Amino acid sequence: MKRIILAGLAAGFCINLCDVTVTVFFAADEWTQVLLKQGLQPSPLTPPYYVSASFLAGIILVWVYSIFQQTLGKGTATALKCSLLLWGVSRLYGAGHVVMGQMPLHIFAIMSSGLLLGFVVAGVVGSRLFERIGEH
Repeated sequence: MKRIILAGLAAGFCINLCDVTVTVFFAADEWTQVLLKQGLQPSPLTPPYYVSASFLAGIILVWVYSIFQQTLGKGTATALKCSLLLWGVSRLYGAGHVVMGQMPLHIFAIMSSGLLLGFVVAGVVGSRLFERIGEH
């Protein structure tokens, strides 16, 4: 369990780094304007919530990898399958903002691409750390 958590926190850091960077530089201002036009004030709790959720997602990603690698084998291909699975599930729920008309599709696409990049990097980093920690 210790190696899942340690590798997962590193994976969560990768998710945060990619997701936050893409969101801040390419979507945050426009998304804030969309929310304000809907009469919604962005909460100061939103950034810490998403950062925390991404760290938890990193731990879940490494945990899923630890299970999948038993049947699919160790390595990058398995890590990427886990990354795409979790990213896809997260986007199914995230797309609810688009379906409800709260978020424009192009903002969702930008944010989803940052999250995809984060999950891909996190899967590779997390799986390699998980394997390395297990060697010692």
